[in-house]
Amino acid sequence: MDGLMLERLVPSIRHAARKALFSPAAVRTRPQDATGRRTGSAQVFRWLKVGLRLRPLIKRADALRDKGRPVEAAAAYEAALQVAPWHAGLKIQCGNMLKDAGRLDEALAWYRAALGERPADADIHLQTGHALKLLGRRSEALAAYRRVLELEPAHRHASWELIQAGEIDEQSRGMAAQMTGHGLETMLSLAGEVETMRRRLAEIAAELPDVASLTAFPAASYRLFRQIYDVPPPPADGLPGPDILIVADAGGLDADGLHRLLGSILDQSSPRWRAVVAGVDPALARAVERVSAAEPRLTLVANALPGRAGALRIAREAAADAVLLPAPGAAIHRHCVAWLAGVFSASEAGLLTCDEEWRLPGESEASAFEARGGFDPDMLLQENSWGETLALRKEALAALDPAADGEDGSFLTSDLLFAAVRAGVPVGHVPYPLAGFAADEAVRQRAFRAARPGHRRAVERHLQILGLADRAAISGGSADARLHLTWLPATPGEAITVIVPTRDNGADCAAFVDSLFRHAAHPEAVDCLIVDNGSRPGPDVERLEAMARRPGVRLVRRDEPFNWSHLNNRAARESDAPILVFANDDMEMRTKGWDDCLRGQLQRDGVGAVGAKLLYPDDTVQHAGVLFGWKGSVIHDGLYEPADAGGPSGRWSKTHRASAVTGAFLAVRREVFEALGGFDAARLPVGYSDIDLCLKLRASGRTVVFTPDVVLTHHESKSRGLDHLDPERAARSSAERRVVEDRWGRELFCRDPFVNPIWVDATLPFRLISFPSPRRAFEFARSSASSDRGVIDTARSNLSRECTRHV
Repeated sequence: MDGLMLERLVPSIRHAARKALFSPAAVRTRPQDATGRRTGSAQVFRWLKVGLRLRPLIKRADALRDKGRPVEAAAAYEAALQVAPWHAGLKIQCGNMLKDAGRLDEALAWYRAALGERPADADIHLQTGHALKLLGRRSEALAAYRRVLELEPAHRHASWELIQAGEIDEQSRGMAAQMTGHGLETMLSLAGEVETMRRRLAEIAAELPDVASLTAFPAASYRLFRQIYDVPPPPADGLPGPDILIVADAGGLDADGLHRLLGSILDQSSPRWRAVVAGVDPALARAVERVSAAEPRLTLVANALPGRAGALRIAREAAADAVLLPAPGAAIHRHCVAWLAGVFSASEAGLLTCDEEWRLPGESEASAFEARGGFDPDMLLQENSWGETLALRKEALAALDPAADGEDGSFLTSDLLFAAVRAGVPVGHVPYPLAGFAADEAVRQRAFRAARPGHRRAVERHLQILGLADRAAISGGSADARLHLTWLPATPGEAITVIVPTRDNGADCAAFVDSLFRHAAHPEAVDCLIVDNGSRPGPDVERLEAMARRPGVRLVRRDEPFNWSHLNNRAARESDAPILVFANDDMEMRTKGWDDCLRGQLQRDGVGAVGAKLLYPDDTVQHAGVLFGWKGSVIHDGLYEPADAGGPSGRWSKTHRASAVTGAFLAVRREVFEALGGFDAARLPVGYSDIDLCLKLRASGRTVVFTPDVVLTHHESKSRGLDHLDPERAARSSAERRVVEDRWGRELFCRDPFVNPIWVDATLPFRLISFPSPRRAFEFARSSASSDRGVIDTARSNLSRECTRHV
């Protein structure tokens, strides 16, 4: 309650008193005493006394609040409530002050008490939601925000909280409201003005905000998005690039599909192309011949080999500088050749992939899309998530030797991609839909499932060539089941030490250790090293000491200030196990054979670290890898998604390379950990030390891998609490962030090499979309073809202008 509220309170009491004392109705209804006089005035005077007593109490509380002393202000408001315990406004102020002080449970209790007085007050529900959000009780917070909108459907703050939380329905409703209220037209008009400024001020164009990011769309609204936005041309200051030979397989196309393909080739904005159309139904050949007569750059051929093998033979015989192989049945975007040529000219890519989109039959706009991230050989072992449209440079054509899928010498797109992996050909990705299909999602999914058996054969051929067939167990790969690959350990009994720092959390720690041994394939080869960082005498210490008496468990005590990095470094030196696992104490292992899974991954060449899938107790995802470039920082991939959700390209259910993984459960080989100097205990004692280690691994040429095959429940925040509510912790976290930025370059945290930049960082990952600026898309395509070490080494110089733009 502020001064204005106070000024309203006292006059209202006086008015009520006058009405109660002197109105005719009040006089008539007063009971009579023995002398016949009307009574009741005493109660009214008590109200007046309440108001007069409240006034100095509230003034004092307001003053303390305005001086930034929330704890004292809360006590003063509570004193006022002793005088007026019925007053909801004072209860709200108590809650606000206690929330500011970080005493969230007490704040929540006051908000709920206020709701008891005013259950239909939308603002109290809003504050309740904020307190629940800070407590990490996400589902209850979202329910509170939804209640606000039930009471006030136009409540802007509650709507924004739900949009920020990734609520798809609210995002769609917000977009619909924008459309209805002409908000989108206003933004588009503004965007047009900004674009005019960009043209006039070319020398500072790169510093201006990305126009597309001003109007991000829910991913489910892709059709509307594409009605407004189209793929832009590549930056005009790029090199012209090589001529592109388009080798289009028209096998199986009907007349409509063939004309769509031919039209998309003729519409190319770049003139640097030639085209060969093969596999045309003889009944439709005349259509191609008519076009060829008017456009000599387009020719019709009859290829002897089917599919990709025939297309590759044509490309090699033509001696082209670069070749584009559109997916069967796809048309190409009018800027397709321009983008491919531009990226080839400015990058080391030998092979390029692109995004794809689909449109429903009879519709002119695309309605579904696949936004792919940077190329990942580990994901390719499970599924070809990069589609069938490929572009190859002449040098890559000569280097590739795809394994044949049949006696006729045919092979699949997956074989081409695996051949690129074996030959060390850099694979880049253009983050725009350069290929489109006139087929709905159901047709696409049937074709996708039908391709699985062929992809499994390609995986088996690839592993056989590499001599790794006996190291991998493959299951699935049929039309009804996605392929799953498990890396088998070459040394099944290799020792593992799990290092678990703890403090005053003996019960959780004991449950975690028990789950590790219970689910291990080789419990005799697992050693748990518990680091007690100053637990207070009592039940927790007794549990730790009891746990240390079981085989395979050691307990060491470190009564010193909490330094996560130092505790783990020191514990690592006390282990001679080849594999180290750093883990929080508030976990529970859910995967049988987790130890063999880690051994299998870490015994692969080039794998530096392995992270696991962490779930909250409500079976939503807490961690499926770490993403860079989310509001200029990092965020956990898959956050708050259902445990069985696949995510874009199935990333949450597939083993894949990640920018980093959390130190809450991180496995690494001991000799690698020691060679890199371990965690930075001096400058990164608590936060970002796991990120820093992962960057050191990547800079050394190793990969960081996330696997969903190891799953744990993580009771996050039990270990350390909420840093942002503690001034000292918040300051330390900011200092540690600056250390990492100075060491690796702030620009590195502005984008993730494995995430398509079409995804907007305004909310949770993979919710909103907007085409990236041409320069950002060009940079992503260029850098995605670089080695991981090269990406890190060049991060400081390449992205400084883009860091403030849409990510």
